[in-house]
Amino acid sequence: MKKFKYYSQLWRERRQKKKYLQYYEKPVADRRNFLARRFDFYSSLCLLWIITFIGSIFFFSFLSSLIFALVVTALAALTGKRLIQKKQQSLNKHRQIWLAGKKCLSAIKKQSQEEFVALIYDLFIRIPNFKEVHLNLPEESQEDKVNPLITLRAVYKNYPLAVQCLKTEENLIGVEYIINFVEGLKKYGFKNGILVAPAKYTPEARLLVEKYKDEYFIVLLEGTHIVELTRKYQHKIYPDDNFLSQEILLTDTPDEIKKPWSLPLKQAALGKKSKGFSYLALSLMLFFIYLVTKKFNPYGIIYLLFAAFNLGLAIFCFSRAQDRKDPKILEDL
Repeated sequence: MKKFKYYSQLWRERRQKKKYLQYYEKPVADRRNFLARRFDFYSSLCLLWIITFIGSIFFFSFLSSLIFALVVTALAALTGKRLIQKKQQSLNKHRQIWLAGKKCLSAIKKQSQEEFVALIYDLFIRIPNFKEVHLNLPEESQEDKVNPLITLRAVYKNYPLAVQCLKTEENLIGVEYIINFVEGLKKYGFKNGILVAPAKYTPEARLLVEKYKDEYFIVLLEGTHIVELTRKYQHKIYPDDNFLSQEILLTDTPDEIKKPWSLPLKQAALGKKSKGFSYLALSLMLFFIYLVTKKFNPYGIIYLLFAAFNLGLAIFCFSRAQDRKDPKILEDL
């Protein structure tokens, strides 16, 4: 039972860590405006009502099918509204953590080498299972024995390891830094090491680490991992999660702010061929309902009129819509 609790707790911690690391990636913005989002939601409910009504009319009477379809649609509307609220809350949290992490990483990149080393040292002494964390400072009698690539020395679960705090102006860390670090490990007898940098590592660098795995165990910590450690262990360099107002959280960064009415209703409802296919499908369904119910429904002509109306919208979308294609700029650079 104790083992089960331990492993379940370990699984939850890893899942939470992975979730937070994903939060440091920029959230995908919904480019639809308020009217377009509402239109998609209510048109989906309308489509659900039609499908439910058509499916139930073969088993129940017209009135029973109508009531059943309305009940199903109402339940779907309540559930959908709740899911939209949950999604918006998750998006707000994602944007909040992303902006806080972006600010923290920017502050880390502005640090000097000495400040960066002090930050990593301060974090490592707070991490459980890390003991005997020492700065690798040169001594007068041992100055020639100090490897500048080895910034910190520590013991992790009785395994001695070396840490290099790599502060460069580059945004990507390549294989040459991995090779230099391995040379330092080899020279001073370490089999385990951690390479820490506020940048990202190239795929080639990660592949090289895998190739060294049989002889040297190397962990690569990049900018997002450092930011997560500062948040988890409440370092002062990490800003408060609530440092932005709710109004800012609901928008993009300043260079991407869009007004909620920036897309006209005509463009939102009739601006794409995909909308035309939706109108065409709705038109065919309404026409099918008309054919099924015209013998016993005196108001079946309404379905036919709406079918014709949606068919007209579909034709308009197909004739006027121009789906935008992004230019392949990278081919010319």
